[in-house]
Amino acid sequence: MNILDRELINLKRSIVDMSELVNSQLNRATKFLFEKDKAIAELAIKNDLQINSMEVNINENCIRLLALYQPEAADLMFITTSMKIITDLERMGDLCASICQIGLKLTDGESSSEEFKCIYSYFKDVADRGDEMLKLAIKMYADGVRENVELKDIIIKDENVIDVLSHKIIVDIINNSIKNFNSLENNITYIFIARKYERFADHAQKIMELLLYMELGKTLRNLPEF
Repeated sequence: MNILDRELINLKRSIVDMSELVNSQLNRATKFLFEKDKAIAELAIKNDLQINSMEVNINENCIRLLALYQPEAADLMFITTSMKIITDLERMGDLCASICQIGLKLTDGESSSEEFKCIYSYFKDVADRGDEMLKLAIKMYADGVRENVELKDIIIKDENVIDVLSHKIIVDIINNSIKNFNSLENNITYIFIARKYERFADHAQKIMELLLYMELGKTLRNLPEF
């Protein structure tokens, strides 16, 4: 194994670590919504700075590798794709922190209401799916795209389900606002939060698509099954 190979292994490990922190941020943000513990939200917002710092450090390391080793072909594609992945991971971290920042604006509501149960059931479902999507995308990155190419189907399915759920919950929230004007402030906040979860999933799918292009030189539309 040459020096560049070791550097690339370390690069891969650092991005896996960054993705794990992003996943923990997603779970922390969802836990805050359920428990209404401001300390959880404050920790998530603070940890976003760590994700930002990781993105800067990894990006600088990628530039160093490009300048020092002038990699070609597969190694060049791997490094440049890694730089794009950390951009998506950083934005996913921002979305998790934003969920907490927006969630702090929620007023006390009736937790036993059917509306409350429906909204929070949605948040739990899309958070679990988003968590799975990112983990599967990073598994493709860490363990090989060709060896795990079938994982793209699970990621695509989860993203499609989240899109459907997002549309449904937003329609339900709007209808509830019409019936109960007193809940309008919270319902607007719920819509913003729902959009954050949806965008998190979009970034997870984008990472998968970057990896497909890196390994196969094809986008989803160019694959035979599409």
